[in-house]
Amino acid sequence: NFPEVYGLVDASVHEVLELYSDLTGGSLSEAVGIAEELGLTRELMKRRRLRELSAGQLKSVCAALALASGAKHVLLDEPFEQLDPAKKGRLIRRLSSYPGVVLLNTHETWLLKSLEDWTAYFMCEGRLYGPASVRDLLRSSVTPSDEPSAIMRIEAGGKVVSIVREEKGTPLTSIESLDRIYDMIGGG
Repeated sequence: NFPEVYGLVDASVHEVLELYSDLTGGSLSEAVGIAEELGLTRELMKRRRLRELSAGQLKSVCAALALASGAKHVLLDEPFEQLDPAKKGRLIRRLSSYPGVVLLNTHETWLLKSLEDWTAYFMCEGRLYGPASVRDLLRSSVTPSDEPSAIMRIEAGGKVVSIVREEKGTPLTSIESLDRIYDMIGGG
């Protein structure tokens, strides 16, 4: 869902949907349907170019193209940015029902409750931590210490924060953004 790729063509949104659906073997009708679910009208898609869209509209088009591509693996980079709560809910339902593998990059923790069957990884300072089941993360807390029984230990700036199953520390579900974990380490 990278706008830099889709924006290579100076055409209407609908023409971009047509082109990339054709190139990927995806479904144009599904791409249009997802874009409509995420707030774009058919008229707007025929009238406007990608560069004329708001940030949220552009995110919606990019997510629609990725999810309608029919790809076995889809990478979505911060797909919830600039979307209102209703559109976020619609997109999360689409992600939950996607038949392939979805690699999702986000800082937002609210969506964990909707994806409890998924596996999560954390990235901090270029290092990947995990895997951890989202179901376990939903029942975990974050503490700014190195805990031996941690589900995951995240290091940054020579310090450690642990994600633990106990009720020690701050419940992960109460942290709005994963950036807050970096703040707990002392990097923010």
